[in-house]
Amino acid sequence: MNEAAAEPLVRLSDLGEYCQGLERHWAGEWDDERWTAYRVRFGVYGQRQPGVQMVRIKVPGGIVPTPWLKVLAKVNREYAQGDAHVTTRQDIQIYHVPLGRTPALLEELYGNGITTREACGNTLRNMTSCALAGACPRELVDAGAVAAELARLWIRHPLVQHMPRKFKVSVSGCATDCGGSAIHDLAFVATVRNGQPGFRVVAGGGLGAQAITAVEVLDFVTEGELATVIEAGVRLHQRYSDRRNRNAARIKYVLKRFGAEKFTTLFREEFERLRGLTQRPLPGFAWRQPTEAPVARTPAGVLASHDGTFSVVAYVPLGLLSSDQLDALHAIAETAGVTQLRTTRDQNLALLGVAPDRVADVVAGLERIGFRVPAAAEDVPDVISCPGPTSRRIGITNSQTFARHVEAAAVGDETARGVSVHVSGCQNSCGLHHVADIGLHGMAKKIDGRSAPHYQLHLGGDARIGAIGLPGPVVPARLADRAVKLLQAGYAAGREAGESVRGWAERLGKPGLTALLAPIDGQDADGLFVDWGEAQAFAGAPQTRGECAAPFASDDLLADLADDALIGVDRFVFAGRRADALAAAEQAVVYAARRLLTTRGQPAGDDLPEAAVHAALHGLAAELPQVVAALDAAAAERLRAADADSFDVYREAVALFIDTVREAVEAPAAPVAAVGDLAAILGAAE
Repeated sequence: MNEAAAEPLVRLSDLGEYCQGLERHWAGEWDDERWTAYRVRFGVYGQRQPGVQMVRIKVPGGIVPTPWLKVLAKVNREYAQGDAHVTTRQDIQIYHVPLGRTPALLEELYGNGITTREACGNTLRNMTSCALAGACPRELVDAGAVAAELARLWIRHPLVQHMPRKFKVSVSGCATDCGGSAIHDLAFVATVRNGQPGFRVVAGGGLGAQAITAVEVLDFVTEGELATVIEAGVRLHQRYSDRRNRNAARIKYVLKRFGAEKFTTLFREEFERLRGLTQRPLPGFAWRQPTEAPVARTPAGVLASHDGTFSVVAYVPLGLLSSDQLDALHAIAETAGVTQLRTTRDQNLALLGVAPDRVADVVAGLERIGFRVPAAAEDVPDVISCPGPTSRRIGITNSQTFARHVEAAAVGDETARGVSVHVSGCQNSCGLHHVADIGLHGMAKKIDGRSAPHYQLHLGGDARIGAIGLPGPVVPARLADRAVKLLQAGYAAGREAGESVRGWAERLGKPGLTALLAPIDGQDADGLFVDWGEAQAFAGAPQTRGECAAPFASDDLLADLADDALIGVDRFVFAGRRADALAAAEQAVVYAARRLLTTRGQPAGDDLPEAAVHAALHGLAAELPQVVAALDAAAAERLRAADADSFDVYREAVALFIDTVREAVEAPAAPVAAVGDLAAILGAAE
């Protein structure tokens, strides 16, 4: 078996698949839940506002080729409303796109090499990296390039289309760990051991309602083993995460359930089981000797790169970019000969490869369009925010409007210097409130029996050292800006030499922090029921369900697992592992059979024994004789394959059974829309 070819970031067949699903939804063939499970895998995410979508553009490694800027400006102007948004996972989101216009939007993106595939849903999400990857003088390897190639390894793979929940991966280029490995489901940190370059691996981290830091599962792997590490993590997720309780389906709950020692053992055992199996090809990476030591904070401003050029980091307030600013950025980069930019986890942009004689022009151009280029990271406010209820269905407080106010108040305020403020509109931590010096997450709390918007404070978090912020007091949203100012001023005046926000908060303790915030107690009682940027009284926490934990269709899940198991047959045969190949083939048959039983309304859960699956399928012989005949043929070939030198006949019998089930399950496929047929689809939406 030869290694598979590298998978491209974009396939125009993705557009055809999306259009086919949209047609089925419009025709009433798919209900809202089935359609939601489908479209989120294409980055199309329902908003709080009916009829419009947020579209998430996947930016592996945060790498933005300069030509993309022009395309992003165009699609944001023509299909969306408002500003584009750089997220804390280095993606770019655009908002208020009518559902009927999403096919044309995706055509524009995909035709220019930009993907939305698996940017949302229960998938391998965008693989993130360090802000200055590719240019940082401290890096051992370009973490962005590593992340981008890992994304191509797994995009469209059947194993990762319908996981129990999303799975987030990061790559850091050195021990500074700007990728924030501790808060990820799986993360790689570049290192060198005995002169050999490679990565240490951590897993099981995550934020949200229960924040858990990752644990080290492998102290060293080579770059050639990265794909196997990801597969080990994903298979543990598929095997042990809870599909029934969507609120506890992240892999961090597997770590919590088993404990660090057993979780690590399970991970290592799975890694060893998969070693030696073929993977999609991964190119070699350029490793280098760092010229500077790791630092405690991501650098900013104008920075010398390892290749003699400069990187220019532009401060983009809250990561918001207008279409005009995107066009201007394209012109600035193109004029300066910059071929790529990087999005950062703190919602900024870095222009890489700026020639020394062009730095001044680039800085001046950025400042003309409203983006500061600070001399140091501490010279600009470190304020980030999720969109909150401006688009999110489950947003409780208007985090973005509040963060704008905090950001504006921090400009020129010495007490705010170097103190990060992260704001999330709910407990899900899309604003990374758990890992800020001062974090806030939105919640509803009653005052005199009436629901009012509030923020829970968190103090002293840091993703690089795996520190989750300490829970602080809860304050009304309308007074939260004063709370932030009091905390900033209190820290500036009361910290001891070299003391971090965390150390200061621990020293004060809850009584000291409560006393510090006493001046806001009881203020503005009449205005506490109206949130930032709102005119109407707060209605309470929304009752709608978000799409982060998107549902999955059992039919699609079992179909993909059957295909993955069949791929496993080939991989095990190629590795000379006959027993494992037989087991994978049997697994493929069971998954396909369970798929058919599920569509016929029969029990077919994970706990149903293989013999019971076969018996149940035989019960459908009168209705589906061709399926049962294919099952019996596969069973007969399995007996022969146990003693044969080749698995070829059995493998083909298994493949035939899977295809026969597929034909029985799926209705006649609607014609896949070609790119040129989009006008007909758009007309059907009107």
